Amino acid sequence: MRTFWLAGLVMVASPAAAQQGAISLDALVADVIANNPERQFYQRQIETAGVQRDAAGRWADPEATVEFGERRATDPVSGNLAGEGMTYAVSVVQPIEFGGRIALRRAIAERQVGLAKLGLQQFDATLAARARSLGYGLFAADEKAAAAREVAARMRTLARIIVARDPAGPSPQLEAASLQASAISAERSAATADAEANSILYELNQLRGAPFAARIRIVRPDMSLPDLPPGGALAARATANNFELQSLRAQFEQQGLRVDLARKSRLPTVAVGPYYDRARSDIRETNYGVRLQTTLPLWNRQAGDVAAEQGKQAQANATHVAAERRIARDVFDQAAQYEAKRDALTKWDGNSPKRFAEAAADADRNYRLGAIPLTTYTQIQQSYVDAVNAVLDTRREAIEALLKLRALNGGNPLTR
Repeated sequence: MRTFWLAGLVMVASPAAAQQGAISLDALVADVIANNPERQFYQRQIETAGVQRDAAGRWADPEATVEFGERRATDPVSGNLAGEGMTYAVSVVQPIEFGGRIALRRAIAERQVGLAKLGLQQFDATLAARARSLGYGLFAADEKAAAAREVAARMRTLARIIVARDPAGPSPQLEAASLQASAISAERSAATADAEANSILYELNQLRGAPFAARIRIVRPDMSLPDLPPGGALAARATANNFELQSLRAQFEQQGLRVDLARKSRLPTVAVGPYYDRARSDIRETNYGVRLQTTLPLWNRQAGDVAAEQGKQAQANATHVAAERRIARDVFDQAAQYEAKRDALTKWDGNSPKRFAEAAADADRNYRLGAIPLTTYTQIQQSYVDAVNAVLDTRREAIEALLKLRALNGGNPLTR
């Protein structure tokens, strides 16, 4: 009685245990973004850029000068030594920059903070797209493996029944061998799908910082494929929202500020501050006051710096133009691939895998009754596996194209 109770408990607990590893795609994406170890680098970049921005808005450090020496005084008439002693001087001056150079440096640092934030947003969008792609891939691999194992188990069971029912003659033996060969092929498909699922699972566990042996199961995701706007509208949105283009535009603006800063560097820097000078020889002398010093920009050495920064600005502009063309091409390419896969799926009945599964089950019953030959039976079973693989793979390719389009659009929705 106790054994029966324990067996019943195991049977009741097993479905609950199987549900513990189930997770939706949205929950998987949130888990990956929250626990990805590489994301800390981008957060640290934002903090570093903020510190650099604060430092860029400060004045230069004061400059201190200390002088030590010896003073000797002589009589101008006799030329005799009148006295000697130590002399020293101390001065502290504060450099002051003109022409808004501090404001320009702070503006450059502000752009750097924006670039760091864009980097984090791009990383999150790319990470979310990859997690969704891998999550659907894991679901598809599990579905393909389940269908192949179902067919393999059905064929092996039927082969045993044929041999046990009519062991005499070569026909049952040959039919059983054919069924076992087909079962081996189906089992190989299941093993391939299991290997693909394991590979995807290991990458997902790496992305979410989980142990590689951790097992999860993806809840059946939303299979709908939305309509897309025309290619021109998609390209225009990508031009406005793409993270790479936003970053290049910010870098171009930042480089323009560097050009202005290089031009402003020709303006002299003025340093002002108090000084104290004390000397002792035949008399004791103390001098104090305000010291003013500046540079004299006579040779225009800054011209080379300006030319170099202007060259970098032209290069940034050329890079931006080339990136716009490349991203527009990628948008049209991915949109065409998405529409091709979507059109193929719309031509197929959405319940095709289910209908093929029912047809495979019917073929099994009819073959046992002798209503259909072995060739038809094996073809139906193999068609079931092939149909499941074709539908799942085509939908995965369409979803990956859609995710790439969203990434090109800065992670924003693409629907009308």
